[in-house]
Amino acid sequence: MLDSIRPSRAFACRIARLALTATGCALLALMAANAWIVSATRELIFDDISWVEGQTVGLVLGTSPYTRYGNQNLLFTHRMMAAAELYAAGGVRHLLVSGANPDRTYNEPRKMYQALRRLGVPDSAITLDFAGFRTLDSIVRAQQVFGLDRFVVISQRYHDYRALFIARYYGVDAVAYIRPQEDLRQPLRAEAREYLARFRAVLDLFLIDTSPRFLGPRKPIDIQPMAPFDAGGRRHLIQQFFLGLPPDERGPDTVRPPLAPLRGHTQPAKTDDGASAPSRK
Repeated sequence: MLDSIRPSRAFACRIARLALTATGCALLALMAANAWIVSATRELIFDDISWVEGQTVGLVLGTSPYTRYGNQNLLFTHRMMAAAELYAAGGVRHLLVSGANPDRTYNEPRKMYQALRRLGVPDSAITLDFAGFRTLDSIVRAQQVFGLDRFVVISQRYHDYRALFIARYYGVDAVAYIRPQEDLRQPLRAEAREYLARFRAVLDLFLIDTSPRFLGPRKPIDIQPMAPFDAGGRRHLIQQFFLGLPPDERGPDTVRPPLAPLRGHTQPAKTDDGASAPSRK
């Protein structure tokens, strides 16, 4: 009986060693993928608008305006403010807002459009992409559907690493802009998800050759002359975005005087389906 037990214990030990080895290799691969992505793109992320001046289009990556608990999502808030500030300062002339729109109850591009309009960005400076289901989809569609070979990624730093890595893989001359006021570490859950997402990005690009869920026909963006920025929209920041936040989280925008309007003209915004997006005055 003892002879029969010994082989089973030896087999179990062998399985345990293999499991530990496999786990260790997976962790090493995960760490290596993250280190690769961060080191390859960290020099392409800027918190000073003057470093990204001369660009034409800003790609605003989608997220929900609300958290899973129904609270205000500060990632969305700062992302929209970064996009509006970049446009107002002349860093970009147009904004492509790309996000998921799986059904009638969830529409990231429309929410981003409405927020940017409230912040003073004119209709003519916004194009909506309703098929940005993943970061990879948004980047590839910006290049292959909207005809962009260079743009500014607008998101948070922890997300920008992966977005820029994907863009550079596809030959896009991309940089990223972040708001210096909110460039802090994100919640642990968001950081952990992004850690795994970076590993998946390496698999998608170099092993699986993943394609966007939907491409469709080419629809190059018609960049219009610089339209006027509604400086009065800045006054809505406190009411629309920072109402109820403690003073140390409001940032200097709540006391900064509004920017002077820029010259130009206004036209209806173009959406991904060719329709005009409604304005919120």
